[in-house]
Amino acid sequence: MTRFKAILPVLAISAALLAAQPAQACPNCKEAVANQEGADGEGLRQGYFWSIIMMLSVPLSVVSAGTFMVVRAAKRGALPEM
Repeated sequence: MTRFKAILPVLAISAALLAAQPAQACPNCKEAVANQEGADGEGLRQGYFWSIIMMLSVPLSVVSAGTFMVVRAAKRGALPEM
């Protein structure tokens, strides 16, 4: 049973990687960005860029801040014993 528990995460990660497909934009969004010219097209591309950056960075920041606060409280002895 313990051998199976050690193999389970490897199998789960392998299955996720094998099932993953490359991401593609929907046809309307892809064509809208490709056909935009001038300042409007640059603004649209910058908007997509910053929205992706925020979607990736905000959850990481929240998890990091929470981890920092728990570790700091544990070092100070402010956490109750479990």
